[in-house]
Amino acid sequence: MLGRFRSVDISGAASLSGLEVRHDQGELPGLEELRVALRPPALPLPYPREVIEAARRAGDLLHAERYRDARRLVDAFRARPAPSADRLALLHAGLRGALRVADPEQVERDVGDMVALLTDDGYRELASALVTVLHERRALPGGASAVPRGRRRGRPTEPPAELLAVVRGLDDHAVAGEAGTRGGDVDPRRLVAGLRTALAALPAVRDQLPVDPEKALRVSLAQALELQGDRAGAITEALDVLERIEQEEIALEDAVQDPRRTATAAHAVLARALGVDHPVQGARHALDALAALHEVDDPPLRVGLISHLLRALMAAGAITQASFTAGRLASLQRTLQRDALRTAPLLAIAAQRVQAERYEAAWVPLEQARRIACDQRDHRSSLEASRLAASIHERTGDHDRALHELRRLASEARWLADDLATERAHRAELVRMELNAQALVMRRALDLGRTELVEEAGEGIEHRARPEGGRPLLPPELLWDHRVDAQVARFIAAGEALNRGEEGATTALYERRRRAAMQVIDGVPTGHDHRARYWAAYVDDRHAQMLADRGRVLPALRAARRARAGWDHLARPDDVARVDLLIAHLEQD
Repeated sequence: MLGRFRSVDISGAASLSGLEVRHDQGELPGLEELRVALRPPALPLPYPREVIEAARRAGDLLHAERYRDARRLVDAFRARPAPSADRLALLHAGLRGALRVADPEQVERDVGDMVALLTDDGYRELASALVTVLHERRALPGGASAVPRGRRRGRPTEPPAELLAVVRGLDDHAVAGEAGTRGGDVDPRRLVAGLRTALAALPAVRDQLPVDPEKALRVSLAQALELQGDRAGAITEALDVLERIEQEEIALEDAVQDPRRTATAAHAVLARALGVDHPVQGARHALDALAALHEVDDPPLRVGLISHLLRALMAAGAITQASFTAGRLASLQRTLQRDALRTAPLLAIAAQRVQAERYEAAWVPLEQARRIACDQRDHRSSLEASRLAASIHERTGDHDRALHELRRLASEARWLADDLATERAHRAELVRMELNAQALVMRRALDLGRTELVEEAGEGIEHRARPEGGRPLLPPELLWDHRVDAQVARFIAAGEALNRGEEGATTALYERRRRAAMQVIDGVPTGHDHRARYWAAYVDDRHAQMLADRGRVLPALRAARRARAGWDHLARPDDVARVDLLIAHLEQD
């Protein structure tokens, strides 16, 4: 059996980073702290009394995808007297909801009211910038009748370029950014570029805005960087937002009441990003965000935070806390109205049950997640489900089904890696995952005598890792090693098929496979001669045993002596001793 293939992480964590237990500084939460953090909000929430409260509640309802409820609340408070800033927040929430449901009449009404309010308060250029950006997005019906006009000749007010850049950045945050964080069809590179431009332009037009949007823009930038795969950049921006809030002495209770929940959003980014390498810190940020939601009815946000908290607790090895959190999450995920939002928490629950070795219990949320992912054509969730299923079958010794799941895993990873919408940073990791999954397919197929699957997986690796395959996403030495894996596996499979007398197995095919393996080994990248010597010795070793099994003593003896010289050069005494026994046996024959 070929036992030196690089393994893929099939531990079942619902993230590309796997489920490796990590330890970092900090104190894990106790069960009592978790009980408080995971307590549901006190429903029903009291009805808003002021316009600003209605604006904040409408923002929460929009994030929870309760668009009709948000619209009814905006309309109920639209005519109530309030400070201009509060009315502007309410109208902005109404506009976001109208854009989400693509209601052109309501969009035009909200924009008209916002333009009138901004114009009356002296923000004529900002009103013009708002209308201009909505026209750019093709979100505003009709002509330019809502554009405020200057006093001279009735010409429309022309907003400065810097103001347009800021409004575009806020528009991305309000519309595309939030959809993008939920897997919408949004290019994170465009978001990052637009938000950086907005932040660069902000100092020049800060005095032309009714409120300072810098923290909101930076939180949006952190989310966009996270979508782009720049975890370090997302962490930096989110920490900067929290530091600014602290420096300005804004109480957490006040900060999270903002419709954008700036502080909560920053903690959520940090919970996701730090949960990979610093799970204790990630768990702490998830708890900080959850602490701000006791008066917020937003199931998608709450369930998402608890899912990330669960993964962080699993990564930190907090078994008891993870089990408690998974139990609460299993109940809370049922409150989500959209099935597509349930796959991540279901996979996290299944992963926790696998970690606790409750394999039968893990199948329930796993199959639910897989069904939803199939219905939604969610390849990333399907990939995670296959990895988790493969992990269960490997742990329970069901190698036939593990082989089936590994093939599905490789297929999903290949689909995602080739998808043009996948970011380059993610694509490289997906290619690595595909190659590792194919390597395990070959390993299991060799164990089970499935020669045809060894060939299929080997061809898949060769196709992905071939030198002429385009711009490489992984280091050339890693791709070379995978190509050697594939050719050596095919060589071993041909030999075992020949020994079993399978139809189509011939000595000529076996020799072709061996020569192909040696040719790939000879194409070793510069600086990796030691690895090439290892592979050459390994092939000679297997060739010698193959010939010995078939009774070809003299060729087997020559191959065994080459293998011994290779192992001796590599200073591997155990392999030398094993080959010495084979040589002694052959010499007796």
